[in-house]
Amino acid sequence: MKSKQKMNVQELILRLLSKKRAYKRDDIIEHIETLIEKNGTGTHTTKPKYAISRAIKRMVDEDILAEYETEQSSFLSLTSSGRHKLRSIKLSSQSHLISTTWDGYWRMVIIDIPDTRKKDQDAVRYILKKAQFVQIKNSVWITPYPLEHMMINMKEDMGLRDEIMVLVTNKLDPITEQVLFEKFTGKEKKED
Repeated sequence: MKSKQKMNVQELILRLLSKKRAYKRDDIIEHIETLIEKNGTGTHTTKPKYAISRAIKRMVDEDILAEYETEQSSFLSLTSSGRHKLRSIKLSSQSHLISTTWDGYWRMVIIDIPDTRKKDQDAVRYILKKAQFVQIKNSVWITPYPLEHMMINMKEDMGLRDEIMVLVTNKLDPITEQVLFEKFTGKEKKED
């Protein structure tokens, strides 16, 4: 967690909701309020409970969270765009747990999203760039990092099962492998 900086309430809510399908609204507010008070990072002008409630309302309005009312309580869960936003936050984080040493496999993503889904095209392209994929052809992206599970989850979440293909391979022709190696490392690959 960020200790000396102001905590991002929206990020805390997203991370909490990523652990379960749904949480009671009151439990989320209580949990986040405790985190903020424990770390002493809340704003002094606004009460944490009010700031959290405001953030939740804004996230529901922006379709990041879905709210379900029952007789006893109100429940919140992540929407598809909420999961997308959380992935984006995790990729931006300095502490993400993705190995940066190459295991000898290339992860290739082939995309064929129709122009009628321009918003999805832009979202996928944004995520690929954030995840340090390199575009090698109009619809082909590649990375040496083990991100295939993230891409598979993303295509499921966005309903793009047929429009995105994820390939993992360690078999490339030597010239192509040399070109890709240079793109990612900035230096020539030494022959074995």
